[in-house]
Amino acid sequence: MGSIRRDRSIFVLLAVLLVLPGTGAAKEPVRLQPSSKWHVHYAADSCRMGRSFGEGDQKIVLMIDRYQPGDALRISFIGKPAFTGQSEGHVRLRFGPDEAEQEVQFYPATADDKTPSLIIRGGVRIAAPSPEQVAKYKASLKAKEFNFEWPDITPEQEAAVTYIEVTRAIRQPFILETGSLGAPLAALEKCTDELLDHWGIDVARHATLSRKVRPRTNPGYWVTSRDYPTQMWMTGKRAIVQFRLDVDAAGKATACHIQQSTRPKAFDDAVCGAIMRNARFEPALDATGNPIASYWLNSVNFHL
Repeated sequence: MGSIRRDRSIFVLLAVLLVLPGTGAAKEPVRLQPSSKWHVHYAADSCRMGRSFGEGDQKIVLMIDRYQPGDALRISFIGKPAFTGQSEGHVRLRFGPDEAEQEVQFYPATADDKTPSLIIRGGVRIAAPSPEQVAKYKASLKAKEFNFEWPDITPEQEAAVTYIEVTRAIRQPFILETGSLGAPLAALEKCTDELLDHWGIDVARHATLSRKVRPRTNPGYWVTSRDYPTQMWMTGKRAIVQFRLDVDAAGKATACHIQQSTRPKAFDDAVCGAIMRNARFEPALDATGNPIASYWLNSVNFHL
């Protein structure tokens, strides 16, 4: 699954006025070499891969999360160079040297030790979508089809990536000299493949699905501004909540699981409450066209 497929984020927006300070003259990116090994963390509902680059005030910790098998990556950068004075906006992200630069939205955040963090909003794929792919995607939305599939990212594309470049809107643009991402992403894929088994999914039948779970209505309307927790809105808190739904063979959502959340918990409760009330699906079909229990996942972004 790619960055804007079934995990297309649901946005819950309140307020309309936003003042963004200027960023000044553009700086040349600093190149940061690895300062740790790759580490992969296996969790019950997600997989995380991380590595440190640089030292001291220029240190950046790269965190890559994935919540199911597929191509989508959730990326965060933790470190002083990633500081931004903007409350939201776009950075330019590039998986070099072969892939094109892409603009992606971000949230600023602060780690537990008060270190600045940059959270990329929504899933990211190594390859930026082409204009033709974007046009097809928009046409599918216009036709009220909510199961658009982006072309798969190949192992060769993953292996060809040797650095990640981040520029625009941050204190110090940087290039993380990752080396080939082939082996690290293969390890992350192994972790996500095992998630299905943990969830009680029939892995063998899912390998040959003739149709994945697909929404009957637009997921963008399942959670609205009315679901923004009142206390969180009054105190100006924002959140990104990644969730997974169990979907039975009749297409009914039977359970909601929070895979990862910036919390407070009020956001988690609001998401699962609204989704369980409003979500409607057509069930997954196995290779012979018979309905099968499966899952669907997405994220909700609450921001002011």
